[in-house]
Formats: sequence, C-alpha cells, structure tokens
Amino acid sequence: MKYILAKKIPLYFFIIATGLLSLIIYHLYDTAAQAKLEIQEATAPASQPSAKLEEVCLQDYALTKPLLMSEVLNESENLKGLKRALNFEIGQLKASGIVSEASIYVKRLNDGEWTSVNNTSEYAPGSIIKVAAMITYLKMCEQDPSKLNREFLFTPRKGVPAQTFNDEPMVPGKKYSAKELLRRVIINSDNNATLIINEALDLNIFKKLFTDLGMPEPNIHDPNFKMDVIELSKFLGILYNATYLNKENSEYALALMSQSSFTKGIVSGLPIDTKVAHKFGETGNASEAQLHETAIVYVDNDPYLITIMTKGKNVHLLPEALSDLSKITYQKMKSDS
Repeated sequence: MKYILAKKIPLYFFIIATGLLSLIIYHLYDTAAQAKLEIQEATAPASQPSAKLEEVCLQDYALTKPLLMSEVLNESENLKGLKRALNFEIGQLKASGIVSEASIYVKRLNDGEWTSVNNTSEYAPGSIIKVAAMITYLKMCEQDPSKLNREFLFTPRKGVPAQTFNDEPMVPGKKYSAKELLRRVIINSDNNATLIINEALDLNIFKKLFTDLGMPEPNIHDPNFKMDVIELSKFLGILYNATYLNKENSEYALALMSQSSFTKGIVSGLPIDTKVAHKFGETGNASEAQLHETAIVYVDNDPYLITIMTKGKNVHLLPEALSDLSKITYQKMKSDS
C-alpha cells in the first residue's frame, strides 16, 4: 500500500504542476495579446468619421434643382499633418513680422477632403472679387453672346485705386472689347478694365451669384465688405465643376486665370511649369496691407484648390507668405498622393 502511494504521489504532483504551468502560460499569452492589441490601437491611424455632405442647389426651377456644389462638412483627418504644418508656418510668419494675420483653405478636388487654418477670420477680398465680376459677365454673355465683342472706350477716371502689381497699363483713348477687358481684369488685375466691366454688369446677376452659392447678398457700396477663405474658394469651385457657367465659359474663365501675370505668390512656391489657374487680390490702407490669392493647382491627376488671405504692414513682404504656405501645401499633397 505504501509502495502504491509512493508511486502515485509523484504522478499527482506532475498533474498539478502541469495544470499550474498551463495556467501560467495562458496568462502570459493573454497578457501579451492584450498588450499587442493596445499597441495596435494606439498606433493605428484615427478612423475617418463618415463624411457629411452639404449640397448647394439652384432654386430657380419648379421641377429640378441643379447641383452647384457638394461640400464635405467635416474637416479631413487625413490632412491633419498638413494643417499642423500650415499652422506652424503661420506662427513663424507672424513671429518674423511678415504677416499680422493669415488664413488658408486647401481642398482636394477629386475627393472633396479639405483642411484650413483660421477659416473664420474675415478680410476685404480686394481684387479677387474680380473673379465674381468675370463670372457675372460671362453669365450675361450666355444670354447674349454679342456682349463679349462689345467695345468700350477707355477714358482715365479719377479715384481708381493705384496698383502695386500691374505690368500692362491701359492706353487712354483706345477702344477695348469686353473680351480684352476680361483678359486684363483677370491676367493683369487691371483696375481700369475692372471699372469698365463693373459698369456694364447686371447687378442682379452679380448679387444672385453670391446668394446662389449660399452667401449673403453683397452690399457693393459697403467699403467694409468682407469674406473668409472658404467663401472666397467657392468661385473657383464652380468654375472647376462647370456647374454655374456652361462648360465652354468655365473652361475659358480658368484658361484666363492660368495666364495670370502675378507670379510672386502661390506660383513661386511651386515647381516650374506647374499648371495653375489663379487670381490674386490686394487691398488695404497706410496702416494695414492685405494680399490674397486663390488657385487651382493641377498636380498630376490630383488637383487641389488653395486660398490664402493675409494681412501685414508691408504689402511687398506678403507674397513671401503666400509662397511659403503654397510650397508646404504642395510638398504635403505630393507626399500623400
């Protein structure tokens, strides 16, 4: 009997030891698996929230509502790295005294993802509002194509704002067609050409452009009229999608913008020969200058829209801010594509 017990005791110990060892191994494996899962969750990219869309439609018709634009409401998680880089650069530009304030909006046109910095800050749009004037006049030409060839005599006027950037001044006493005036309005941002076009505009069509895009009707007599970067970007958005003007006029408008003579801002931050449709605008007074630019940058098959608005004491320093922010955006968009 003692011999049998002596034989069984080691077996009992072996069974117990094996069970304990199994429990220890399972516990270690479970702990390791849990730790691995926590690491994966911590290092995994944040999930993109489901996109919420806002559709802007024309309300002029009884049975149809033509779509002007479809906007993603939530800011892109995928562009957070770009947002941080732009925010940091704006801080550097402020610290160096180049700008006192700056805002930027960037939107990928293929998927609608966007990001921005200081997008609620408002600025006087300056000459970028000439894009709205061009769209309005081309809308009028769709109703009466002869308006594009109408001729206007240029007589210099007093009180026309002086321009820092204009390489091709108009000649007094010379006649210009509306087509040539639009070219000067967009390519040279010529204030004299703009004055002539503005006087020929149907103001109801001009104001309706803003309300159609979901913006307040502009008070054209208000010197403090202001816009933010998102609002200002809408004009290029409807030209790119050809949803407001017909396809031919939308293409024509962007073709004019791709010939802009202003190369000190967004364009200078891009590789040579990059195709860009853009318009700059300057405004301000003796105590504060403003310089803005809105553009579509055609990068391979992934174009993006970028609008930058700046304030500072010296207008000649502000192009550097446009260039720096453009360069950062281009590099980030290229690396992500």
